[in-house]
Amino acid sequence: MSTKEELTDFVDQLLENAVAEYHTTPHYQLLKEKLDQMHQDCDGMLMEDEKEFAFECFELITQIESQQEAYLCHRAFGDCVAVLKGLGLLG
Repeated sequence: MSTKEELTDFVDQLLENAVAEYHTTPHYQLLKEKLDQMHQDCDGMLMEDEKEFAFECFELITQIESQQEAYLCHRAFGDCVAVLKGLGLLG
């Protein structure tokens, strides 16, 4: 495994740990409850084909958010390295 692959795996693990930690916060629990309520509301208010579309939209939004989180984490890590190099703390 190359150094770049190892670094990518390391950053991915950091992100995974951060997301797991976030899932234990009251803020996340509140958002999760709201999302669950939206799912229940859609399930009771929409016809079957509309439900399928709505749930596909929810899934797509979730996937987009997940990819955005990963991108931002990798970007932030790279920015931190650049700052440390700029300060002469990394060679």
